[in-house]
Amino acid sequence: MARRLSIATKFFLTYFVITGTALAFAGIAGYLQFQRYAAEEVDQSLENQARLAAGMFRPLLERAPADRGRIAAEADRVGRELDTRLTVVLPGGEVAADSEVGAAKVPRMENHAAHTEVRDALSGKTGFSTRRSITLGTEQRYCAVPLFSGEKVVGVVRASLPIAHLNRRLSRVRTITWGTGFAAFLLMLIGTAIRARRVTGPLEEMRGAARDLAAGNLRRRVHVRTGDELEEMAFALNRTASRLEGTIHQLDRERSRLSALIENLSEGVIVVSGDRTVRMMNREAARLLGVAAPRDSQPYPEVIRHPRVLGFIDGWRDGKALPPAEVPVRHPSGERILRLAATAVPLPDERKGADLLLTLRDTTEEKRLSRIKSDFVSNASHELRTPLTNIRGYLEALQDALKENAPVDPSFIEIAHGNALRMERLIEDLLELSRAESPRAPAEKEEIRLPDFLERVASLHRPMAGNRGQTLTVEGEEGTIRADLGNLAVAMSNLVDNAVKYGREGGKIRVAGRRDNEIVVLEVEDDGPGIPPEHIPRIFERFYRVDKGRSRDLGGTGLGLSIAKHIVESQGGTIEAASRLGTGSRFTIRIPGQFLPPVPRGNPEGQPDDSPCTTDAPDSFGR
Repeated sequence: MARRLSIATKFFLTYFVITGTALAFAGIAGYLQFQRYAAEEVDQSLENQARLAAGMFRPLLERAPADRGRIAAEADRVGRELDTRLTVVLPGGEVAADSEVGAAKVPRMENHAAHTEVRDALSGKTGFSTRRSITLGTEQRYCAVPLFSGEKVVGVVRASLPIAHLNRRLSRVRTITWGTGFAAFLLMLIGTAIRARRVTGPLEEMRGAARDLAAGNLRRRVHVRTGDELEEMAFALNRTASRLEGTIHQLDRERSRLSALIENLSEGVIVVSGDRTVRMMNREAARLLGVAAPRDSQPYPEVIRHPRVLGFIDGWRDGKALPPAEVPVRHPSGERILRLAATAVPLPDERKGADLLLTLRDTTEEKRLSRIKSDFVSNASHELRTPLTNIRGYLEALQDALKENAPVDPSFIEIAHGNALRMERLIEDLLELSRAESPRAPAEKEEIRLPDFLERVASLHRPMAGNRGQTLTVEGEEGTIRADLGNLAVAMSNLVDNAVKYGREGGKIRVAGRRDNEIVVLEVEDDGPGIPPEHIPRIFERFYRVDKGRSRDLGGTGLGLSIAKHIVESQGGTIEAASRLGTGSRFTIRIPGQFLPPVPRGNPEGQPDDSPCTTDAPDSFGR
């Protein structure tokens, strides 16, 4: 685009053209007028000199014959006095005298009867002409006057002036005229520039302020003190800038608040514009899709790499109002299930079509919990149905025997009683699991020596371990722990119970505890057959059994590890299992707890150091 002229330039150029034209016209007109005046003045001067000389030569020319010698001498004298070239011409055109040529060269001069000024003078009129002199070779201005004797022309006196002399005079006048005009022109231009600056300076400042406001500098203000409309315009611009600044700040606050709300939503939000670019994607959406934040105006197929999600978006872009859908997506942390919902948002000022608002919600955990709940109901129903069926069968058998007065087999009653005990254990474990999963107030923490705590847990299972020929050892680092001992003992007791039941007969079971920085580490290790690797991730699920038949035979309900896991996690800890087939298994509990150094021997009260550190510690833990 061609560069536009500024107001100052236009103002200056307008005055430049007007002033220049006026001065040029005045200069030319004045010069021409002076040139005409100078020419008339020269002609008048030549005519006066010629008539003055004519009065001097009349007596000499009235004599017959004329004395050419005296005429030539007189012409030389008068010419020097008048500082003018004088030429005396006889009626026949012969030159009698010429003050420039001299008396000696006059006879060689041509006849002047044919010259314009001489011819006019011989006819009785004053003659003027401008031509190149044949004698002198220069441009001359001539004035010839007739010299009368009565009514007869007895001769012509001619005065002449070199045109160069006239041109020199005109040149000086021209120089003065143009110099004065140029000086006046410069003064007018300077005045015009100053005036233009005073007018356009405030305009330039306001234009700069407008550009700064457009660029985002809303604190820019204009300071104009001209006392006219420009000052009023500057005041209006400043007031507009103040209002615009307030409005934009309010919009920025609202936009920041809205952006913060969207950015911190628990659901993912993606806005796809009509030109297929990602206009906005919040942090949760990027996390769910496992992608980085998109660049400005980046097409959504370059950002979202999941075909099912892209297909859902494409369907909406094609005008299909698809219902919410749940799609699986690959994620660095594993496969996730996302619930997608979309809606078209038409914008009246957009020519590229409506925006698409897409929401994403992670339903993976919901699906998992739903599956766990379904499995739990199914497993619990199955676990209860089996003993109930057995009890009912044996009771019906007893009922038939009584009706027939047949002897009752005592084993029927023992089997029914065993199944009732099995149901009782299952219900107790379900209640314990419910208590572990239910939110409740933090239990009161107690203090006890770590070796004593481990020994009390182990003592509950020594009789069963002794029956199986197993050796149960306790290794506890000296010191005192402060924790929710009751629930922690339940979790440890479940682990020891499993080690005794599933460890090999005559094997070894180790119960240990130690300090690891600010973490209390508790371990239960056996040298049993071990757990196959494919079962390790699921052993903490409810009712999950590695060997279902053996577990039921040993009286297991499949809930012990699940209870232990919930108890440990409720105290902010973790539980993990490690096992090798044929070598054994090790369960490790890590809980944050206060671990106090061992009490030194002797104390102010004289109590022995091996006494429990709690005044109301129970003698036994667990179920």
